[in-house]
Amino acid sequence: MKKRLNAVFDEYIDIIRHLQSEQTIRTKIGYYKKHIKKPFGARYVDTLYYKELQIWANALLDSGLKPKTVKNIKDVLQVLCNYAIKVGYADKNPVYDIELPKFDNKRYFHYSLEFQRELIRAIAEFDEPIYSDIFLFLLHGRRLNEVLSLEWEFVDMQSRIYYIPAKINKAKRNMSYVMSEVLYNRLLAYYEDAKKRQKSLIPKGHIFINPKTGRKFVDVRKAWRRLLKRSNLPHTRIHDIRHLIGTYSINHLHIPIEQVSFTLGHTSIEVTQKYVTADPNIAKKVFDKIYRSVV
Repeated sequence: MKKRLNAVFDEYIDIIRHLQSEQTIRTKIGYYKKHIKKPFGARYVDTLYYKELQIWANALLDSGLKPKTVKNIKDVLQVLCNYAIKVGYADKNPVYDIELPKFDNKRYFHYSLEFQRELIRAIAEFDEPIYSDIFLFLLHGRRLNEVLSLEWEFVDMQSRIYYIPAKINKAKRNMSYVMSEVLYNRLLAYYEDAKKRQKSLIPKGHIFINPKTGRKFVDVRKAWRRLLKRSNLPHTRIHDIRHLIGTYSINHLHIPIEQVSFTLGHTSIEVTQKYVTADPNIAKKVFDKIYRSVV
């Protein structure tokens, strides 16, 4: 059956709406509309060929986009062609043949040990209602979207376990975690309040509700900037909390990388390594131990 790429995209988005997070879907829609729809949307999906796709990718790079961004755009087109193959609209995927420059995908967290401790302390002591609890939850290794999208149906207060369903996490698999004592006490207040408001023994809906909209939070960056300013800390991204956890846990607490990987919800240790900036003193310490052992 012949199918144009625009129609394939619409079908694909409908299929994944219950399988992937809202943020992931929004990102894919954005990439498609901005970079893929105009050059290829009206084309039949089985008439896409390597040469024109490589020229398209080269043009994206020439426009100033970073290789990582172009790869993300390419990945959207790649999954669309994979979907087309699965449902019989095409029999090959030429997107696999596109070549891109190699790039370093690692985010470096070059902050002193003192800064790392100050940031942890700032998060632990931040006292703005709701925001303080959201940031504390992030310090447990969760991604922002996971925390903002978490609903009461995935929280077992009796067993003190919360579940991160596959549809709201990047690993695309269900994960479960035992609450720390401090997290349990924070969530318990929301739990009791939700039961009272809903007049139900089992509350429903999102845990963190924006009091201004009555809905889940969409953006908490302003509150994050207030936290940094109040603690006199330099600009740091919210996502850097995950790099903080990885770097501080492994370099300074010497927690095994396997445990840190589980905490961050990664599918492999290799992924976790991208979140850990090695202590520059490690090479010196290794040499000193070697040297002292023989001299």
